Amino acid sequence: MKTAQRITALRTLLDEAGIEILIITNLLNIRYLTGFTGSAGTLLIASGSRSTGDLGILCTDGRYREQAAFQIAESEAQVGLQIGIGRTQFEVSKLFAQGSSNITIEEDSTSLATFNQWSEAMEQTIRPSTVKVETLRRFKDEFEVSQLRKAGQIADTALSRVLPRLKDEPTENEFAAELEFQMRMLGAEGPSFETIVASGSNSSMPHARPTDRKITEGDTVVIDFGAAFNGYHSDCTRTYFMGSTPSKEFGRIYDAVERAQKAGVSKSVLEAEISSIDRACRDSLAENQLAEFFTHSTGHGVGLEIHELPWVHGESNSRLGAGDVVTVEPGAYLPGEIGIRIEDTIAITEAGSECLTMIAKTPLIS
Repeated sequence: MKTAQRITALRTLLDEAGIEILIITNLLNIRYLTGFTGSAGTLLIASGSRSTGDLGILCTDGRYREQAAFQIAESEAQVGLQIGIGRTQFEVSKLFAQGSSNITIEEDSTSLATFNQWSEAMEQTIRPSTVKVETLRRFKDEFEVSQLRKAGQIADTALSRVLPRLKDEPTENEFAAELEFQMRMLGAEGPSFETIVASGSNSSMPHARPTDRKITEGDTVVIDFGAAFNGYHSDCTRTYFMGSTPSKEFGRIYDAVERAQKAGVSKSVLEAEISSIDRACRDSLAENQLAEFFTHSTGHGVGLEIHELPWVHGESNSRLGAGDVVTVEPGAYLPGEIGIRIEDTIAITEAGSECLTMIAKTPLIS
């Protein structure tokens, strides 16, 4: 859906839940609904029962007066703009919500102190909202998928450019810095998250941070990286072996993880049970006696956040829908020895599934 339609969809959800006003404090949710990308702001949205006046009001401070006005107009969001913080914000919000008795606030992004401030300002008890903007954000429209695709292309190209540097024996920190630099040079706003470059025994830690360890002949190297483009993120993991002849252990585990990842991707189709993706990966690894070494969930949604709905694990009771964008990232980690992970980001559409991370999975660096 287009940005202007998102507020309409949210208002319908508020009506269904019997909520008159939703106070939104999550800046990514504010961006999703209004296009506003500032670092400070609160958005109030009225339910569908309000038929006149602004459908919502964005409160921010003077730093963003011009930016907020421009971005709201560009997105065509039917919300008013109020510049002011503290008491001014509360006074305007109270006026906007006048006559409303069922006012809720986002609990996941609101501190207890802020929650109490809003209750005091509105002179009534504010409740945590049962309506989550994140449920709307889960399903991406064509524009969002295009931004995710571009982010993936930037990351793919950047890694292709710097992979030859592995033969120069850089440190993990040096390689991560060069990869992030190339992503920026190609148009990324920055990395999607702190780039993981884990070599040798460090590879056995799924979320190892880069160190000053030099990458040398015979090392396994796990690279988990992504680019942020226009607010949207890519997420990809590739694992390499330094040398022309991989060790038997590397070959055995890499082949098993690659088969497991292919099994999970094959299940990533429209209407598939999300739990079946996780099950396919784990069952495949079990055939190679590696299931116990797969120590994290199989994947997650990707969008304005690097980790968002839906969560890809065995307990999920959800099915993939058109607009879902998920990662499939099985791995096997032998503590203190070796770790291997392969990850792709998959967009689910009515026409089929599309892999948004296309860099080759050729594992040998020689």
